[in-house]
Amino acid sequence: MPRVAKTVTPEEALQALARLFMADAQDRHVYCVFAPYPRLRPFQQRLQDEVTRGGFNNTNGKVEYISLTRDLYTHLRDTGQYDKAAKLADKRRDEQLKSTLSDAFRDLVTKRIETPGTLGLFLSDFELLYAYDLGGHNISLARQVAINGKRICVLVPGTMRDGRLWIFDEDPQSRREFPESLLFLGSGWVFELSER
Repeated sequence: MPRVAKTVTPEEALQALARLFMADAQDRHVYCVFAPYPRLRPFQQRLQDEVTRGGFNNTNGKVEYISLTRDLYTHLRDTGQYDKAAKLADKRRDEQLKSTLSDAFRDLVTKRIETPGTLGLFLSDFELLYAYDLGGHNISLARQVAINGKRICVLVPGTMRDGRLWIFDEDPQSRREFPESLLFLGSGWVFELSER
């Protein structure tokens, strides 16, 4: 199979992801859907609605949608770390804040994927990882936890150029290369959303 992303419509992406989440898996399964923000946002909402409706759940388990921006905030509140993080931010203790947020991110994703009956996660809205340089932009954690039949799908605001996925490509100052370790290009698991 060629080492390129498959260009699909949003409907085709939903169908492909449904098949992938229903298939048996024993090894690492990390899927990626990417597009510039104007195309990705409507797809994210549609996908979130489908997950809320239970559309990806099957006999292998349930699937959750995590908006890292929203759910990391909630996780910090639920674990009693929010006040600590807020104080660190107020005092401009950036390194300690990065460490606190990195630990919370790791804890959130690990707990959610390891919850009994959970088959997989959709991860979106990870701008916070890049804004605060959390764990060296450690979205690669997805690869570490997507084991033993668990699945992760990352929803990336980006553009593919020269065989590399660039996140936040619209803004040259914010542009970063998305980790190659999460792009299983020869697997058929990387989808670029077309305009229609």
